[in-house]
Parts: sequence; structure tokens; C-alpha cells
Amino acid sequence: MGGMRRFWILITVFVAACGSSKPSAPATNPGGSPVSITGRERIGWEQPASDADMMGSLRFAIYVDNARTEMTGVSCSATAGTTGFPCSGELPAMTSGAHTLQIAAFSASEGTIVEGDRSGALQVIVSAALLAATAPAADWQRVEPEPTRDGVRLQVDKLADGLDRPADAALSPDGRLFIAERERVRVLSNGVLQEAPALSLPADDTSQRLLSIAFDPDFQRTRFVFVLQTIDSRDGPIVFLARYRELRGVLGQRAVLFQSVVDGGGEPSAMMRFGPDGKLYLAIGSEDSSGKIFRLNPDGTLPRDQPGPSPAVAGGVAIAQGLVWDPRAPLLWIVDNDSTSGHLSGVAMSEPPVRAIARARTELQLGSGSAVFYTADAIPPFRNNAFLASTEGFVLRLRFADDNRINVIESEKLLENQIGPIRVLVVDRDGTIYLCTTTAVGRLTFEKPK
Repeated sequence: MGGMRRFWILITVFVAACGSSKPSAPATNPGGSPVSITGRERIGWEQPASDADMMGSLRFAIYVDNARTEMTGVSCSATAGTTGFPCSGELPAMTSGAHTLQIAAFSASEGTIVEGDRSGALQVIVSAALLAATAPAADWQRVEPEPTRDGVRLQVDKLADGLDRPADAALSPDGRLFIAERERVRVLSNGVLQEAPALSLPADDTSQRLLSIAFDPDFQRTRFVFVLQTIDSRDGPIVFLARYRELRGVLGQRAVLFQSVVDGGGEPSAMMRFGPDGKLYLAIGSEDSSGKIFRLNPDGTLPRDQPGPSPAVAGGVAIAQGLVWDPRAPLLWIVDNDSTSGHLSGVAMSEPPVRAIARARTELQLGSGSAVFYTADAIPPFRNNAFLASTEGFVLRLRFADDNRINVIESEKLLENQIGPIRVLVVDRDGTIYLCTTTAVGRLTFEKPK
């Protein structure tokens, strides 16, 4: 298939710096005739503000034909241009035909939303013909891509539709897949997506969202499930670690174990995974701040083998999207993105007193995210390879040197432009790779020789 065309819609939004709590009324210069789009584009604008702190306090709503939704996937530069801070966000789902788009800036604190007036209108036409021309494999029930470079024949089967931009997922010891969306956790059991969510955030508090999920290594005894969540506060976005107890597919008895303010504001991002030492590792950051790697006991306390009063063991994280331990050695790989590119960074933990030591850094394409290592024997050529999800519509396979575990010697794109943006990867002990797109969950397996 040909590469998917990508578009950028620019709508210039002018918001004056203001001393009041209500954002100033945006003004736009959308141009002349309506713009033909597919509906998959990101919409861009420039946001004048007095400084980055003011930018960090703002969120954005998009109105489609007067129907309001909060804009998702918003990214704003930490540096202002000539007319403001460059920003972009995802368009909501739209039907084919003509639509009117407007943007409004708002702030939210403790459940109270203060929104300014809407921008001027941008006229667009969602073209069914363009959509069909740029769409990945239509209604992919099964996709059989070309063999990999080393001859592995893969197939990916859709298991269920109905997801809403999943952020992370984790497998329970009994094989259920718990999928963390923005506002709820869904459960895939025996290939069926359960209708009732395992966890739902309050519908009237748009400042909250889910970021990451992990199971206690001793889950069969404790039934503990850990969830990273974020909420707005007067001091900026807060990412906090919550522990739930699972009972018959429902997460309850929440206990907040740890929290961190995202300094500098910006849309927060975070991932977490348990390490081989039984500690919980958290990567927390945003595009507008220098994020950190935290190392915690499972109860949220500071491990005794770490120096100082802070659980942070490293800094320099941008938009944290992936976190995975290398099975060949105690090496933690971190995937993050800034405004221009993605990065894969490898860090090792020193002997006590424990601190992080940088070992490797590889540049990646922007949009890189969820990462897994393949440790099963089902597909021998994949063993100890890393796989990274990409919202650009592919899975990136990385192979490392046998004699140098930090040296990436080969990369290969799988499923390119065949099932749409890929947001989450999870690998089961039997070698099955589960993947989540923006709206669906599928299973990647290999074709056994006949």
C-alpha cells in the first residue's frame, strides 16, 4: 500500500495575555474558501501568552458545528514564535460533509471550568473520497503483511472495536488484558471486550485522565493493580500513583501512594513498570518540563538503598510514552518524544546507593511510544528484539548486537499503513503480541509452517 498522506490544518488563534482568570477571546484568520480534509489531520494554531507558565494553565476545547469537546493530544512548544506559542491538537471524529470549527481556551481548577469566547470559524469539508484514499486497510478483520526481512510471516487479527485512544495496557496472570483509556479501564477477556469498564473516572471532572497501568508481581495473592493518573491543581498538573484492588473485573479500594507535580506545566505524560528488583519505576514528564524517573517500593515509599530524600533517580525525560526492561540485562529503556523527534534511552541502575547511569540513546521518529521486548520462544528470530508502537501507523522492530546489548544494529517497520496509528503493545508469555490502535484491539501472531 502507498504511504498515508498527512495533512496540517493551520488556524491562527490569538489570545492576549490576561491577568484575569478568564482567557481572552481568541481571534482567527482562517482564510478564504473551505478546506478539504480527511478528518485525520491535526489542527495547528499559535497561542500568544505572557510566558510558558500561562500556557501551562490553559487547555483547549474544539467546537464542531457548535458541539463542544475537549481537544485531545494537544502539544504546545515551550518556546514562543513571532506571534505566540505553536500548538497542535487532534481533530474529533466528524462525518463526511461541511463543518465549522472553532477553538476556545479554558482553564480548569478543582472541577471549575473557566472558558473564554470562541475563535473565529474555520470552514472545512470532510471528503469521503480523500478519507478512502488515505485510509489504512478498511475494516481490518485480518491483515497478512509481507514477510519480515528474515522470513517471518505475520498476521494480525482484530479482536474488538470500541476503544477510545488507549494510553497503556497490561496482562493479568490469568490472561485478561486491562486497557487504560483516557477516562476508563476496559477488560478484554477470552477475546471479548467487556461492556462494563473496570474503572471509570468522574464524568464531570475533565481535568482527570489515566496514563498507565501495571499489575503487582504478587497479584494472585494481593489482587493489586497500579494506575498512574493525572489531575489539575493550582500548582499545575499532578501525576499520582493509585493502587486498586481487583475483584471480578472491577477496580476498587483506591489508595493514593505517591504524587508528583509536573513542573513547568504542559500536558503531562507518564509510564510505569515493575523492575526485576521488585521496585516500581515511573517515567513522568511533559513537553514543557524536564521530567524524571522515579524508583519506589510497591507501597509508594522510598527504597532504603537510594540516597537522599527524593525517589527520583534520573532526569531529562520529555513526553514519556514507553518503558520496558531489557530481559538480557538489568537495563531500563525509556521512549519519549519532544516537539521534533522521539528518543530511545537506556539506563542502568548502579549498586547501592542506587542511581541511574545513562548507557545509550537512539534517535527515533516522532510518534514513537509503547515498547516491549520479545522473550518467548514462539518466534525464534524475534527473541530479545524490541518492538515499539508508533502513532505514525507502524510497529518498529529493533535488533541489538549479540555482543553489545545497547547497540541497535537493525530496524524494520512492520504493518506500515495497514491498520492505522498504533498506540499500545503488550506481549504475552506465549509470544502473542497484543496491539491497540486508536479504536480497536488486535492480536499479532505468526503463521506456522504447514
